[in-house]
Amino acid sequence: MRTTLPAPAFARTLSLLALTALAPACGAGDEPPPTPPAPVQRSPELNVQLESQRGGTSHEAGKNCMACHGPNGLGPGLFTVAGTAYTNERLPNPNATLLLSTQANGGGTVVLTLEADANGNFYTTGPVPLPDTLLYPKVKSAVSEAYNFMPFSTASGACNMCHVGNKPVFLE
Repeated sequence: MRTTLPAPAFARTLSLLALTALAPACGAGDEPPPTPPAPVQRSPELNVQLESQRGGTSHEAGKNCMACHGPNGLGPGLFTVAGTAYTNERLPNPNATLLLSTQANGGGTVVLTLEADANGNFYTTGPVPLPDTLLYPKVKSAVSEAYNFMPFSTASGACNMCHVGNKPVFLE
């Protein structure tokens, strides 16, 4: 005679077996995973309005701006969109303009326009409908016809989170 487990007990047994199979083996000398850092308590005084502009200055071109200027950072300004544009020579591009629009390649409604500063950085603390509205980034040159765009939408304004190392946004 065949014995079957009731459905809830069977599902629980399968779940435990799956977890056991996926659990990494710990041997002597293995260290527990590091504890994540505690969330930072931002002072309200840090939440000042900032927006990049042509000829202005900033710092840390190519780094994830939102690491310091985001909800868990201690830099002034709580950025909603930030990133860096580069020339083909891999130098920060001070002639770039970022557009966020509702359709690919700058089509549809342009929701945000930001000028890169002297370090190629663009950023704003202004309201942006991300992540509720998916937007399409396009970077264009202020001095030529050059442009670059993402063919798919994004739900994040943290551009340098992905566009770092060998994935920068090139223009010209």
